[in-house]
Amino acid sequence: VVFESLGRLYTMPAGGGAVRRLTDADDGMELYPSWSRDGSRIVYVRWTDSDLGQIRAVGVNGRGDRAVTTRPGHYSRPVFSPDGSTIVFERGSGGYLTAPEYSDDPGVYRIPASGGAQTLVTRSMGDPHFGASSDRIFMTGSDGGAQQLVSTDLNGEAMRVHAKGDLVTGYRVSPSGKFFAFTENYDAFAMPLMPGGQAVSISAGTKALPV
Repeated sequence: VVFESLGRLYTMPAGGGAVRRLTDADDGMELYPSWSRDGSRIVYVRWTDSDLGQIRAVGVNGRGDRAVTTRPGHYSRPVFSPDGSTIVFERGSGGYLTAPEYSDDPGVYRIPASGGAQTLVTRSMGDPHFGASSDRIFMTGSDGGAQQLVSTDLNGEAMRVHAKGDLVTGYRVSPSGKFFAFTENYDAFAMPLMPGGQAVSISAGTKALPV
């Protein structure tokens, strides 16, 4: 597992064992770590008040730490695609406690894992991640106050709404693409992800599908 504690990233065996600092950087904060599917790399956000946010990728052994983004920003939740070629992330706005610079055009973006231009996916959703394939991005949207599980292609088009729930606060699709988890009233539930684009109304008490 990889986790953040007091602005530093650490790894440890999932079955228990020694905790190891992931990087040796002594400046800024390290946040939002996420594994590549092959377990070889970790993508994360480094933040300093002087240079703002930067998306970085590092080997699981702490080697090869490098910047993916060149533009400073207010980045969060970076995630690798299953094939490791793309990183999706949220780009937010500053102000209040953080610097207001580089706050233009917030939304969900993608960038090649090797670095390059940032491409806007959507301005209206968040929490981007992938299921089994690298050509569709799952995100959380909202409609009339109900949280929706939505997917689009890499350009934010061909949108499908897969599930919606009035009390749902978040979604996560499994790596196999066959199931998804959702949170409701501080509890987590899992259920099958139905194929196609027909939205399924869900809750902890849903009877039409096993929850």
